[in-house]
Amino acid sequence: MHKYIIVTSLLLISFLNIKAQSNVNPDISLIGTFNSTMDFTKGSPEKGKLNFEMPEMELFVDGYLNPYARATGNIAYENGEFSVEELYANIVRGLPLDAQIKAGKYLVGFGQLNIVHPHAWAFIGRPLFHQIYFGPEGFNDIGFNFSFIVPTETFYTNLDLGIFKGDAIGNSELEEPTQEEIANHRGRSPIFVGRLGTFFSLSDYSNLGVGLDGSYGVHAKVDINTSGDTTAALVNKSLNYAYVGLDFKYKYRPDDYTALTIQGEGIFNHRDVMRADNFGINSPVQEIKTINTYGVFISIDYLFEKMYDFGLKYDYTNGIVGDEPGYNTLSNDDQNSTQGLTAWFGYYPIEHTLAFRLNVGNLFYHYADGTSRDNSTLVTLQMIFSLGPHKAHPF
Repeated sequence: MHKYIIVTSLLLISFLNIKAQSNVNPDISLIGTFNSTMDFTKGSPEKGKLNFEMPEMELFVDGYLNPYARATGNIAYENGEFSVEELYANIVRGLPLDAQIKAGKYLVGFGQLNIVHPHAWAFIGRPLFHQIYFGPEGFNDIGFNFSFIVPTETFYTNLDLGIFKGDAIGNSELEEPTQEEIANHRGRSPIFVGRLGTFFSLSDYSNLGVGLDGSYGVHAKVDINTSGDTTAALVNKSLNYAYVGLDFKYKYRPDDYTALTIQGEGIFNHRDVMRADNFGINSPVQEIKTINTYGVFISIDYLFEKMYDFGLKYDYTNGIVGDEPGYNTLSNDDQNSTQGLTAWFGYYPIEHTLAFRLNVGNLFYHYADGTSRDNSTLVTLQMIFSLGPHKAHPF
């Protein structure tokens, strides 16, 4: 299967290059990532062992189809497998009201960080609440997005409205699901995502971006026993969710060699969940309850001498990071929580064609029932290289 994907990818690139002779050459980039980790968690069988992970790769093909539209493809190689991470087209001009339309599979614009590929983050590792509420690959889904410029006079404001398949929501509740398993889990109901973002220029050297995000839809469909009688008919229920997010990014850059970036995001989760708290005639009584949970992160990164940076990040989220997805875990968990502290140092020589990072992360777990668990500490060395215009840099 992997050979077919590789051959198809090469044929696609060749075809695009042949067509480009009479059109526009697309940008083709190769991003390579290599991580080496050491776990210092007390009691872990991997404590003190140096682990060399399988190198990862992203192949980007991006360019204009015509003066009005662009297309992007991103083929990823992770954990020894190839996959299509993104494949979409974007009408960027020519529509009424300066609207834009994006269609395909891509990173959804919920917050400012999710639309940025991990190799371009200053830190290593997805924020904790992203892992809990969006799944291991972030908010990546299939659908349409309609973007509009709001006519504000003194600052730039953009409104995005999208409708999506809901695979990302299924990925946050199922362990390595297939497309059929996701469809069986949450049905064919689409989800909706919206974002209102504003960008302010505060001075000649500083700017601020803020955003309000929302998402709504069905996260699961379940058959429940409302009587606690195994002979009774089951009732099918749709479980809804609503995410509300806030984000900001402040950047101060007095010259080409120095930059200070402070960024933060938060999410509020209002969700129907299935619970079985009481025992009925001969089985537990299942009922639908509503929970409210949240997550947040804030980071600060300082770039100096153009090629060095260091930073800190704090995370908090309901749910235990690393739990297997289920009806009572991760985004459905309102009892337990995880906190994280991360520090990093980065080196980016020669116009960010190469990145070397040292990342130290520490996770703290809190269980409502008093379960004791040691903190988790992971040290990661990362090397990223970039061939082509898609650069491996954090800004």
